[in-house]
This record gives sequence, structure tokens and C-alpha cells, in this order.
Amino acid sequence: MLVVLEGPARVRWKQHAPPRAGHWTPTGIWPDEGQLAMVREHLENGGPLLVLLDEARNPVPMLREEWQAAPCRLIEDLTGPCPGDLLDDEVVEVRLPFLDWLPAAHRDRAARFLADSDTALSRTPLALLPPLMVEKKHDGVPPSPRFARRLVPNALTAGRLTAAVEHLFATGPQECTARSHPGDVTR
Repeated sequence: MLVVLEGPARVRWKQHAPPRAGHWTPTGIWPDEGQLAMVREHLENGGPLLVLLDEARNPVPMLREEWQAAPCRLIEDLTGPCPGDLLDDEVVEVRLPFLDWLPAAHRDRAARFLADSDTALSRTPLALLPPLMVEKKHDGVPPSPRFARRLVPNALTAGRLTAAVEHLFATGPQECTARSHPGDVTR
């Protein structure tokens, strides 16, 4: 199973040696060529892939020094050949290309899901929505990748997210049971 956080989390960073507090340099964007080949193979083999889109439209803030230390290839990937006036401010904000690592048909589905979920979010109070809003299954659409938005990120621990992914990609009927934990009181 793969879970990808689309957006700023895709920027890869390197801490300088010796480590100095807060001194990091952006070095690239996930996925690199090897990782992209692995993701494509995973999808071709029917492996489950959940793409979390809650931060997909967020810019990546960087200090001017971090941006200036970035490899030229990364700067061109994010801005094109002319970065323009990005260096006029102390904080530079750049945007990652939206799902550029997925085929266009999947990108289009993800964009539709984001628009549909924006509509749902504009009509429904957040307290009445689930912590994970997931793209619905449709006939003729491959089971993987699936797209989702974390509406209450802190409510989704790694274990809860793993359970959600296993449930979303299960091939047969699923049984969800409430489990008690040590120290729970039953009345």
C-alpha cells in the first residue's frame, strides 16, 4: 500500500553537515525517476495507492537562502527557466505541479474530486463531515489510485490511516468492529 501526500510534503530537503538548527536546502521533488517507476509498477500490478489532496493547492514557503541554495533543476521545475522576482522577499512561495507524476486521466479525476469536495465543504459544517473525505468508486474507473482529503488531520493517526486504506482497497465485504483498549470501562 502507498499513501502520497500531494503538495508541499513532496519537496525533498537535506540538512547540511554538520547539522545546524534550521539550516535545510530543498533538493528535489518526489518522485524521482526511480520512485516514479516504482509507483507506475505498483499501479500496473493493481497495488493500492491513496493520494491525500488536502494540501495539494498549498504553496511551498521557503526562505530566500533556502531557495538560492536549491539546485537549478529544482528551480526550473518549480518556476520555469526565469524565476523572475521571486527573490525580492525574505520568504519565497512556489507551487508544485499538480499530480505531475500521475497520468492525465488520474489528474483529471483528482481535480474533479477536489472541486466536488470543495462544494460539499461549502455546504456542510466541518463538524458534520468525516475526518477523511474519500472519492467515491465509479464503474469503469480503476480501483487505484483513490483520492481523499483529510478534514481533521490530527484525528488520523498512522494506525487509523492504515486501517482506512486497508478498508478502502479491500476486495470483499469488510467487518468493522469497535475494539476496546486496556483501561476502557464498559457499562
